[in-house]
Amino acid sequence: MANLVNVVNFRVKPGYLDQIKPAMLENAAESVKEPDCYQFDVIQSDDDDHSFLFYEVYKDEAALSTHRTTTHFLTYWCLLEELGDNVERSAQLYHVIE
Repeated sequence: MANLVNVVNFRVKPGYLDQIKPAMLENAAESVKEPDCYQFDVIQSDDDDHSFLFYEVYKDEAALSTHRTTTHFLTYWCLLEELGDNVERSAQLYHVIE
């Protein structure tokens, strides 16, 4: 069981939260329907309601690659591109160790 964990730090500028939050939640809800996506949590900061953490668990790198081709991900990604500098995002990949 060599699971891949994708941790994404995400911040949206004021004025854009109502636009991006539903898209984040929709992407997460649809992602966990993928056979090799085991978990996708969208976590909002208690200190800053414009800051989020995504905690995603996939079977492996191939599952993450497949996720990135889905309609729900591409819809979300297009919105990120439209918002441009109004969102900050960084991702880090981890492997579960046994």
